[in-house]
Amino acid sequence: IIALATSDLAIGLNRISFGIIEKGTGAVRDGDVRVSTFYLDGGSQDGPIENVDAEFRSWPGGTGGVFVIFTNFDKPGDWGLGVTVSSRGVVRKQGSIRIRVKDGSSTPGLGAMVPRSLNKTVADVDRLSQLTTDINPDPELYGITIAEALETGKPLVVVFATPLYCKTATCGPQLDVVKDIKEKHRDAINFIHVEVYDNPEEIEGDLDKAEISATLLEWGLLSEPWVFVVIEDGKVLFKFEGFVDRQELEAALQAALSS
Repeated sequence: IIALATSDLAIGLNRISFGIIEKGTGAVRDGDVRVSTFYLDGGSQDGPIENVDAEFRSWPGGTGGVFVIFTNFDKPGDWGLGVTVSSRGVVRKQGSIRIRVKDGSSTPGLGAMVPRSLNKTVADVDRLSQLTTDINPDPELYGITIAEALETGKPLVVVFATPLYCKTATCGPQLDVVKDIKEKHRDAINFIHVEVYDNPEEIEGDLDKAEISATLLEWGLLSEPWVFVVIEDGKVLFKFEGFVDRQELEAALQAALSS
């Protein structure tokens, strides 16, 4: 079974993450995984268009992980991903999944300008628990708005996550990665956390009381967590739906600093 972990797919370059679940044994974490893309138009099939190797990215604490590929789609519509798992050249299993590619991303696309959002900061509240569900919040992540950060002439990292109420249980670990990597780049890059919910203190475990952050809606996000790496001119250089580990995020930051 191929379990897709990416929901926002559009024309152009896409980072796609997915899990492979084998009946009786659970999630696949090893082996050589190769993905072929096919364009599906009605009853016909065009391809393979691309053949790419997937890399396994572990989640923190041994809680699992996903395979990640980067691939291009040149037109919208229905596409197929054919997945082959091999060991030492011997095919172990194969599977496929049908996906829908849109004309444009719901979220800010690669190379697009990000919204100049006026997200809440420490200046708008009495305590950090009104800004985040993180049990160990870093005040520096809530010091300025996205609009203010874009005026500084520095790259920007924005993480959208709700550590306490995350549906994938990766929001807390994702925020921890961002907090950790911030210490290395604090002078050269701005870092901002936007909580998924606008009223974290009022929820008290009941998501029926939760109000989605206006900033989340402004950015068109329909899942969590998300991490955006924005270069100094305000354009998206990288975006990650779902958990991104320190190694992959660090590489993105180095690219932002040299852009």
